Amino acid sequence: MNRQSFYFFDIDENMLHLPTKVHLLNTLTGEEQTMTQRKFEDIRAYLGMPGEWEDWTAQPERAFREFADGKDRNGEEYLWRDIGRALEAGDDGWKGPSWDIFRYAVLRRRPIAIITARQHSEATIKSGVRMLAEAGHIPEEPDYLAVFGVSNPAVKAALGAHLTTAGLKRAAIRRCVELGLQRFGRDLPHSFGMSDDDPKNVDLIISAMLECKLDYPDKRFFVISTNRRRHVKLEVFPPQKEEAKLKAAVEDYYG
Repeated sequence: MNRQSFYFFDIDENMLHLPTKVHLLNTLTGEEQTMTQRKFEDIRAYLGMPGEWEDWTAQPERAFREFADGKDRNGEEYLWRDIGRALEAGDDGWKGPSWDIFRYAVLRRRPIAIITARQHSEATIKSGVRMLAEAGHIPEEPDYLAVFGVSNPAVKAALGAHLTTAGLKRAAIRRCVELGLQRFGRDLPHSFGMSDDDPKNVDLIISAMLECKLDYPDKRFFVISTNRRRHVKLEVFPPQKEEAKLKAAVEDYYG
């Protein structure tokens, strides 16, 4: 058995740009306002604060209903509908900053994991990815190591119901590393990398990768931040004599 490079991916604004909508509620009027994920992230901190967004709230089950398994008024599964709409647009606007890495991993048959804040089941996510293969954007379905929609109730129960979304992603990363070692052997110098666009999640990914590095010092662990303001790839090293825990990766992660 040979050493492996494992690739872990977040979906939204990272692997894919999807037209999934967030639904805000006006607590005074009962009005609903729908917006893109990107717009929501821009105004999220202002919800409930004095000013334009003080009367608006994002109730989890209502606001993020399109990020869970379920059907719209036309009977279409939300995720499949949005992937279909993105592909039908006829351009490459649906390709996120980590799309090329994802496609490379599929082409080279690298084991991959999808770790997303969405609530979809594993089956729904895999069917969505299958749509990309059927449309010819990847040659075949990935070699899945695992799929975690960490806000899914069953996944939360398995990983830790008390954890935040970032904490759930952290737990999922550690679980995926263990799955990779179980499947491909603990004695080889494997590499693990995860990409995410959310700075808060990136911090937790760094912590998770550092924990893994301390447990498995002979393995390599990478973090790829695809935030639209800054794209950075880091390799995680254990702390030594109070020096920084991170160094810029010297070698290309493509292994």
